[in-house]
Amino acid sequence: MRIIVVGCGRAGSALAYQLYVKGHRVTVIDQDASTFENLPADFQGHLVQGDVLTRNVLERAEIESADSLVAVTNSDSLNVLLAHIARTEYQIPRVVAGNYDPRQRPLQEAFGIPVVSSATWAGEHI
Repeated sequence: MRIIVVGCGRAGSALAYQLYVKGHRVTVIDQDASTFENLPADFQGHLVQGDVLTRNVLERAEIESADSLVAVTNSDSLNVLLAHIARTEYQIPRVVAGNYDPRQRPLQEAFGIPVVSSATWAGEHI
């Protein structure tokens, strides 16, 4: 499966590596190239540095052939916007948006995008 992970912080780098180890073709996009250092040295996925809201960056990430996109930047608004664009403009069937501020979750869910929230998960499971 071809998966794009947008955001290479703690969550994005861990997710990208787990998917890579399971045999998926993983592309990671981040505006800050230094975040790619969060990935383990043996990660062999495709790295794309740049502003994810520009068509050029999405094309370099080969979004047209992606099966899934996960947006886990530090911006809840950007995450849901990217997931919405991936679903509607590029017809990517599986999209997920990360959520950090539980107050923003209802807005994200209004787009009909699956949302994953560590804060909500922790509140429900601890």
